[in-house]
Amino acid sequence: MNKGNFKKGHIPFNKGKKMTEYISESSLDKIKQTQFKPGQTAAEKSNKWKGGVQEMTNDVVHLYSGVGQRIRRPKYVYEFHNGKIPKGWILYHLDQNKYNDNIDNLIAIPRAVLMKINAGRLATNYHEIKQEVENYLKLQKSIDKDF
Repeated sequence: MNKGNFKKGHIPFNKGKKMTEYISESSLDKIKQTQFKPGQTAAEKSNKWKGGVQEMTNDVVHLYSGVGQRIRRPKYVYEFHNGKIPKGWILYHLDQNKYNDNIDNLIAIPRAVLMKINAGRLATNYHEIKQEVENYLKLQKSIDKDF
C-alpha cells in the first residue's frame, strides 16, 4: 500500500522548469516577501529572534555567534571568565535556575560529581560542590600517578 510516497521513477511536474513557468505572478510576489535577502540569516526570520539572543522553551538561552552558529549562554559566560571547560565536565547552575547565567551561579563539575548531586548524596551549595570537585581532582591525580 502506498501512503503518499512517490513510486520509483516518478518525475516531479516542475523538474527543469523555472518558477515563473508554473507559479502565477501574484503568487511569486507573495513568495518574494518571505524569501531570504542576501546576507540575511535564518535566525533573523525566527519569531524568537531578539538581536542575537534566542530563548529556548526546554533548554538554556542560546546566543547566535554567526550564520548558523549558536552557543549556549552559560557556556559563553563561563568560558569568558574562566577559560575552556574541561572535556567530560559540565556546567552546573547552583540555584537550579537554567536561565540565571550569572558567573557566581555557574560552576564546572565532572559528571561523577553531578551523579552525586542527582542522587541526593551531595548538597547543592557552592562550598560542598567545590570541595567534592577538589576531592575528585586529587583522586584523578593519584590514579594517574599509579599508571
